[in-house]
Amino acid sequence: MRKLVLVLAAALALILVVVPLLLLWLVDPNDYRDEIASRASAQLGREVSLDGPLSLRVFPRVAIEVSDVGVGNPADFVQAPPLARVGTATLSVGVWPLFRGELDIGTVTLSGAEFHLVSDSAGRSNLDGLLTESPDRPDAEPDLSGITLGEVRFNDVRLISQDLASGESVLFVIEDLRLDPFRADQATEFRLSGAMSDQAGELLVFERFSGRLNVAANVSSVDLSHLVLEGHLPQAGARLSARAGAQVDLSGPDPVVNLPVLDTTLAIDALRLALVINEPARLALGQETRMDLPAATLSFNEQALAARGFLVLGREIEAELAVQGDRLDLRPLMAADDQAPRTRGEPADSADPDFSALDALTLSFDLRLGSLVLSDALTLANVIAEARLRDGELVLAPLNAELLGGAFEGRASVDLRADPPRVELQPRLRGIAVDRLAALGGVAAPVQGLGDFTLDLNFSGLDAESILASLDGSGQFQVEQGALLGVDLRALVGQELTRSNVGNISRAFGGQTEFDQFGGRLQARAGVVELPDLQMLAGDLGLAGRGQLDLPAGQLDYRMELTLGETLAASLPRTVREATGGRIPLTIAGPMTQPVVSVDLAGVAERALRRQIEQRLLPREPDREPEPDPDVPATEDSEAGATDAEPEQRRLRSRDLIIRGLSERESRQRPPEDEEDEKAEAPDSEETEEEPEAESPPAQ
Repeated sequence: MRKLVLVLAAALALILVVVPLLLLWLVDPNDYRDEIASRASAQLGREVSLDGPLSLRVFPRVAIEVSDVGVGNPADFVQAPPLARVGTATLSVGVWPLFRGELDIGTVTLSGAEFHLVSDSAGRSNLDGLLTESPDRPDAEPDLSGITLGEVRFNDVRLISQDLASGESVLFVIEDLRLDPFRADQATEFRLSGAMSDQAGELLVFERFSGRLNVAANVSSVDLSHLVLEGHLPQAGARLSARAGAQVDLSGPDPVVNLPVLDTTLAIDALRLALVINEPARLALGQETRMDLPAATLSFNEQALAARGFLVLGREIEAELAVQGDRLDLRPLMAADDQAPRTRGEPADSADPDFSALDALTLSFDLRLGSLVLSDALTLANVIAEARLRDGELVLAPLNAELLGGAFEGRASVDLRADPPRVELQPRLRGIAVDRLAALGGVAAPVQGLGDFTLDLNFSGLDAESILASLDGSGQFQVEQGALLGVDLRALVGQELTRSNVGNISRAFGGQTEFDQFGGRLQARAGVVELPDLQMLAGDLGLAGRGQLDLPAGQLDYRMELTLGETLAASLPRTVREATGGRIPLTIAGPMTQPVVSVDLAGVAERALRRQIEQRLLPREPDREPEPDPDVPATEDSEAGATDAEPEQRRLRSRDLIIRGLSERESRQRPPEDEEDEKAEAPDSEETEEEPEAESPPAQ
């Protein structure tokens, strides 16, 4: 701001020096071009060149028009571009005020001008000493008290600030400037449109910048009131609007702006940030523009939060704030408000939200929130977190909150640069409602209860279908005092296993099985969750085994063993009880809401009966070799390999026929259910008596 004021004053000084010299000659000023340029150079302490035509008018005011005017730099800035190059400038001066020692300037116009404000590594500027009363007095202050200005009009004026040490430069273009009649220490209205840019492109476009200014006579301060700014930030893809008042202190090396009033809004796509200060803020204008906020209200899509900290405006918008409030809803960041929900299998909307504009934002927040809404189904309560948005990546770490009836501790990040956005979660969850957790992915939970989870998960996309299809990660869980949904294992025992039917059982039972504990490890890949070591305790029964959850398809597949306690095992038929030992192999598969339970009791009974018969037919003493078969003639060792094989195979086939026959007889002669225990304890004489009928001696 100070440099801008100095440049504008320099332009006026250039004209003010040339005009008195021209008044000495009321003839064609072009005849005295060299002398006029020499006198102007001596007054400004810079080399002045007049390369274009000059015109002079003396009535009713003395008016001068110059064109193609150049102003050089001090001797130690010889490698810098010229201080100024003016296309066309006009100025009129009242004659009679000159006799009173006053300067009454009429309308001033400037167009097609370019000014270079250059600084070197030592901090010196090519403007040093320009507005002093004498080049020999660089510390003298300018004095505007005796100057009266009419309307000022600037068109197509370019101000270029260049740092020779770093090579960086900033261009400020004044497309149109209107300043009402001006006098020092009095309020004057102004209107400005223009743009500011650097080597990468436009930084800020002023579509409208207006207000009132009051400049001190020594240019040490400028008061700005009723400021209105409307513009946009092209690199950030954002619109900017502001209402403010300011006092600019130009007495130091860098201007400082005190802001008693500020109400500004930044809109990026569906994101709308607003800032209203509650206490005066301070704005430092240097190589970067920094605003210190002792107390302010930060609004995120009309949600008011108390904030304090600082903002930095430049190529990027940076902020470091301590923020607290009752509620913050981040759903506008996650998806467009008007994006309709999709059914499973429907392709994604081609107009997904574009987060590339967030690359220009670097925001750090110390959050204290009553609630943080991340999606329609996910809300964190009593949030304490450190949040950072940088280069399009939002990171919450550490993050502590209440979630789904329990507690959340850990880290969360959303990479909004990826297409689709990628989310990483490393949470430790305690006392979380499992069914509500599953609902986040749009699926029905196979388990109900409060669980503890330690997870490391990642997924892509922000809708339920994309999350389920890309879910990867690992972890472990433990659910207490819950229920296994979709299957009633007690109904399985009471309705099927207590009957005398050893045929296959395969049907849906529905209902649920309440348990005390249910847990294990998990490994997710592409939405399919592997459960390698499931364990469940439910009073007098338990489950152990492995399983798989296909979340995108809504299917489950458990391969487990049901273990019955003594009371339940005693309710089984003796044959089933002896065959299984109270351990029933189960397959639970199908839709998560109502899977089918399968039990192969026939296979279990057949294996058990086979073992009993083998023990009777082939009795063996522990740790001893089996006795030789009497039906097989003894041979010499050299002939054993040729003679033993065929009789032994026939003997084994005969034994298998016995076992099969006994199994079929057991099925045909099984008594009714109420007499099963009594009949099952019948002696084995019948089976023993029929053994000779089933077995024929091997052929000799």
